[in-house]
Amino acid sequence: MPTNLKGGQLFFLSKQDVKKIHDASLKVLEEVGMKSASKSITKFFSEKGAEVNVDTDVIKIPESLIREALKKAPNKVTIYGRDKKKAIELANKKIYFGLGGTPTPYILDHKTNEWRRPGKEDVVNATRLGESLFEMDFIMTIAGAFDVPYQLEYIHEWAAILNNTTKPVVYSAPGLFNAEKVVQMGKAIKGEALKKEPPFGAYVELASPLSFNLQNENVFQLAQSSVPIVVGQMPQLGATVPVTFAGAATISNAENLAVLTFAQLLNPGTPYIFGAHIAPLDMRTARLDYGAPEFAMGNIVNSSLAEFYHLPSFGWGGCSDSKLPDAQAGAEVMMNSLVAATSGINLIHDCGYLAAGSIGSLEAAVIASEIAGMVKRIVRGMEINEETLALDVIRDVGPGGQFLSHPHTLKHVSKLYMADIFNKESEVKWAKKGKKDVRVIAKSRVEQLLSQPPSQDKTLNEKLSMIVKKAEEEIRGK
Repeated sequence: MPTNLKGGQLFFLSKQDVKKIHDASLKVLEEVGMKSASKSITKFFSEKGAEVNVDTDVIKIPESLIREALKKAPNKVTIYGRDKKKAIELANKKIYFGLGGTPTPYILDHKTNEWRRPGKEDVVNATRLGESLFEMDFIMTIAGAFDVPYQLEYIHEWAAILNNTTKPVVYSAPGLFNAEKVVQMGKAIKGEALKKEPPFGAYVELASPLSFNLQNENVFQLAQSSVPIVVGQMPQLGATVPVTFAGAATISNAENLAVLTFAQLLNPGTPYIFGAHIAPLDMRTARLDYGAPEFAMGNIVNSSLAEFYHLPSFGWGGCSDSKLPDAQAGAEVMMNSLVAATSGINLIHDCGYLAAGSIGSLEAAVIASEIAGMVKRIVRGMEINEETLALDVIRDVGPGGQFLSHPHTLKHVSKLYMADIFNKESEVKWAKKGKKDVRVIAKSRVEQLLSQPPSQDKTLNEKLSMIVKKAEEEIRGK
């Protein structure tokens, strides 16, 4: 069950700093604008009062439209999942951890220790694992259905995910075709209650810098159906945005405001989750650096901007640059997760991501879940009151006494964090049991959890299968 813990203890931007980024973003949208590869998006903004250059396909969005959009976006969004008891309320810096992200091109096979191209069954297994991991509050993926026709990849992935979890889902539905099918799946789950009790949110990402593409036409369908739009901008420092944090934040924020305005113009009140992250580019390798301190710091900027706009937030947490679930991965996952939580990011995703999001790993997800539990305990903090100060207990025990057998200890000991897979035994006992490292234990836990019955609904499976089948027929007919 989601714990509704509140983060936000960590911040380093003043309100004046955030206001400067906001003002700069408004100037970017009014003076520089957004380039659009979609004629439909360009036409829509033109009809709504934006300045459009038909020769360059640049949309300049006036401050007035943005200001009105911000007034209409709800400051609280709830994603329900199939089981309403597992619903997550995104507001007031409440933190939730999620399995994976968008499709990964490779998966680290926990049986062979080799990475390979994943298929639909890997998406199913990843989802089932996330369903069983207690600390995972919502589900994305750490695999991809690359064994189906590429035009139908996302449709198959959505069906595999929705059929194997009762938790809230956040996932990609790029383009109108995918968005239409995903809305149909939502109606298969919730019927006419889809708008009031959305079981999922749809991930949307623009191309940086400042560009709408054809895939972003999904906003038309998503907004009109009141599906929560989860934005995940991640421009690259020194490549697609200025290398300075402030300059990068200005563009990432402007891109968010552009999508927000788009959605609210389509359907006022569309649920919107803000995601203006910043990612460093390793100039030595030309790869995004998921394990850099600047990557973690991006969550702090992201959370500060979301708070400024009174919007829920989407950020990065359980991910690493390491190619294996090793010491590097542990250090980077803890850094990213702790910073994301203490900065107050609502949706903290990427648990189980390795190699900067190129490799998904089931055992890495198990380890990330353990780390998420530790982070949640830190965020929970401590109570200071008469009971916890325990002066009467201290007087009762006195100098040189012991507290192990005192009723006060029995009453409160369950509040201490107890590790699940991290070994806390003596080195002697650990050695006698085979000197197993955490990766071996995590693999065993993967096997144990996947042996449990899946959380499938036969009727829903039939409905989702029918939507997939009709999508296949549409593709063949084109």
